[in-house]
Formats: sequence, structure tokens, C-alpha cells
Amino acid sequence: MLREARTASVPVTEVRAANPVVPHREGAVSHDTSRQDGGPHVNSRERESSRPNDVNQHLIDIVTNLTESVATLQNCYQRLESRLESQTRRPVAAAAGSENQPVVDSSRPVPAVINSPSVQLVPTPLQAEYTLETAYKRFQEDSTLSQDVKVSETGSSGRPSSCSLPPNGVNYDDLSLHVDSLWDSALSQRTRASYQSGLNCLLTFILMQGTSFPANTLPAVDEDVLIRFVTHCQKSLHLKFDTIKLYLAGIRFHYIKNKLGDPTANTLRLSYILRAVKKTQVNTSVKRLPITCAILANMCNAIAQQGMFNPFVDLMLLCIYKTAFFGFLRCGEFTCNAVWDTNFIRICDISVLPDLSCFNLTLRSSKTDPFGKGVNISIFENSVFTPVSTMREYLNLRLSSGATLSSPLFLDHIHSSTPLMRHTFISYLKETLSRVGINNKSFNGHSFRIGASTSAAAAGVEDHVIQTLGRWSSDCFIRYIRINPATIRRAQQVMSS
Repeated sequence: MLREARTASVPVTEVRAANPVVPHREGAVSHDTSRQDGGPHVNSRERESSRPNDVNQHLIDIVTNLTESVATLQNCYQRLESRLESQTRRPVAAAAGSENQPVVDSSRPVPAVINSPSVQLVPTPLQAEYTLETAYKRFQEDSTLSQDVKVSETGSSGRPSSCSLPPNGVNYDDLSLHVDSLWDSALSQRTRASYQSGLNCLLTFILMQGTSFPANTLPAVDEDVLIRFVTHCQKSLHLKFDTIKLYLAGIRFHYIKNKLGDPTANTLRLSYILRAVKKTQVNTSVKRLPITCAILANMCNAIAQQGMFNPFVDLMLLCIYKTAFFGFLRCGEFTCNAVWDTNFIRICDISVLPDLSCFNLTLRSSKTDPFGKGVNISIFENSVFTPVSTMREYLNLRLSSGATLSSPLFLDHIHSSTPLMRHTFISYLKETLSRVGINNKSFNGHSFRIGASTSAAAAGVEDHVIQTLGRWSSDCFIRYIRINPATIRRAQQVMSS
């Protein structure tokens, strides 16, 4: 008992010195000598008799497990640090040489990966740097640094990065409003109104059939409903084939917009019905006649010499007739269909050169300009019609009357600021033609564009020049050229000679 008490009271270092390495024998527990935790070599019999040594050994095991946990955390931190450095290396390299860019400290030592379960109890200075507290603190520092580094922009030069997000996140309400505006911008104002008319016609037809549906919703539509709707438009409403097709396009647009799919998809029977409608309808459209150079001269001479309406309207019509002819203008490019239309020509859209050799017209909206970039048209002076001098005289009259640069160029009434309406211009045109003794039945606002093409072809202007003057993107301008009987007669005489 006295020997056991003395042995228990001896410190661990003394026990290690007093008890040299004991050879391994059967029934004894031996620890690896490579362990650096100071654990003694004690067999099973001595462990049973040395309870304080068991407490020490238990504490050593706990510390060893904790050290292994710290090693695992160091491993995780290493991987995280490597990932952060790989993400920030390229932006820092791209920003090298800039004084305003932060520099990532790449010389910081990287801890070695500890894989052995036998870990020293006394940490080295390098290991003391990577504790849980210091690892978390350095992780925060690296995260802040990676946020401060400016990410280099990729792609074409001058193009902003498409992967950046606003700091406050995404406002889905603003996005929804912008999506609605994009839906509206997908169509022109005139097409949007026609599509809405087609949808209203369909909804009215469905209600007439005794089918009800909730407000602000679209009813379910199948091929049978569309076939009956087309038949109703042809038989009861007496609509033309082109109008029926336009209505179907409007129905398709609104159903796709409301996430209801395309009701006209896979409608084989409907296509045959539309073909039948087209064949059964008689083409009653009147072929529009051109206002050629000779007709334009008669109209201008009659207005200038005799006068037709009042001095202001006469000068405005002279300016319109000459500009529409030499500019190959469509009627919708210088007139409006409704008072709320904003795509009209303003005074500021006209710029006259100081030498009066030319004036430039900017169209805010055109059929061949769906994105609204604007179309520039140059009209040069000539000694026969003097379009530039007429435009300069008209501009001086408007500006002297108190008009501003944002005022409409052509007015619907002399004492109003309303832009010129299409029906008003057509009435002026037909009245002018009647005054010069021409039957006005087959003339309309598009006759100036047709007449300019016909006159250019008769004068020997090359086809590609005509296509450029009329702003055509294909050879469809050939349909605008009207060949008179005298030209056909001369061609046949040349063929027979």
C-alpha cells in the first residue's frame, strides 16, 4: 500500500523517468512512442492500480479530439480561403496598376493540411493564428475585400456587366410595370387598337351565344368557337378577309399575353374556312390612281393662281403636296388618325439650309422604322415646283403667327393647334382635284407615293434609286408603278421594229 501511494503521488515526468520503456507483453496496452502528448507507457495492470493516471489519460484524449476538430476546421478554412483567392485573383490582376483598386495580400502564409490524428498539444505560432476566432475574423475580412474589388467587365468594349445586381435587390413591382410597358411597345399604336377591336368583337360574339365568363378574364376558346366567329364576321358583319385575319391575329396576341396559349395553333379546319372566305369574297377594292408630275403641276398652278380655300390653307396645301410627292411620303407619315396621336411632324423636324438648296425632314414614326429611331428625308430645290422655297415661306408664316418649334407643322384648322387629320387632308385633296377637272374617285392620300414612283420610272430613274427614294426594303415598289397606255403603245412599237 505504501509503495502504491508513493507511486500515485509521483508526477508524470518522474514516472516516465522511473519507469523506462517496458517491453510489450501479452495482456498489456502499449501506446505509440511517436505520440507527442507525453503519455506514459502503462500496462493494463498498472492502469487499474493508477487511477490518477487514468484521469490524465482521459484529459489527454479530450485535448487530442479537440485538436483534431481544430484541424478539421483548418481544413475547411483552407478550402474556403482558396476559393475566395481564386475568385479575387483575376479582378485584382485586371486592376493592377490602378491606384484606386484594393490589393489582395497574396503573400499571406497558407496553413499546412493536418491529416495525422496525432497532433501536438502545444500549438505552433502558425497554428495559433488559425483558431476558430481568428478564422472567422479573417473570413469576414476576405469577404469584405472581395466585395470591394471591382469586377472586370467582359465582352465587347464599353458594354456594362450583365451579371451585376442592384444593391437593394430586385423590385418585382417595378419589373411587372416594365413588362406591361414592353407588351405595349411590341405593337404600334394603330396595330394595338386593331387588335383590341378584334378581341372586343370576339367577346361580344361569345356573349351573344349565351356564354358568360367572369369580368377581366378571357373565356376558353377552341377551334369550333373560332370557326363560328369567322363565319359570323363574314356573314353578319360583312368584314373583308384581311380584316378577319387581323382580328384573329389580335385574339392570338391577347391570349398569349394572358398566358392562355395560342388559340389558333393546330387549327387545320380554321385554315380551310379562311381560304373559303377569301375565295367567296369579290374583290371590290378600287385601284388607286397616281398623282403624277403633270397632275401635281395642275394642282399647284390652280392653287397659286386662283386660290381655293384661304391664304393659309392654300400655302399649307402647296407645301404638303410638294413635300409628299418629292419625299415619297405615305399619308400616315404627315397626317394623324386621332387627336391623341403624337407621331406627327413638328416644326422642329424641318431644317432648311441657309442657301435654300435643300431642307431635311425627320419622320418620328414610319412603317419601315418600327423601333422609332427616326427617318431623315432630304428634299432638294428645283426650278419647276420650288419645294424648298415653299417650305421656307410656310415656316416663316407659322413662326410669325406665334407657333413654337414643338407645334405641329400642318394644322387641322387654321385657328387650332391640332395636327392635320387624315380625313381633313383627303377632303382637301379631293376638292383640289375636282377644281382642276379630275375625277377624284380613285385618288386618296397614298396617290402621292404612287405618283412619285410612276413619275420616277417614266423619267428613267434607275430601280435601286427609286427603291432608296421610297425607303423600300424590297422590290415591292414595282407594284406602285403605274404604266399608262401610251407607254405600252411605245413599247409595242419598239418590239415590232
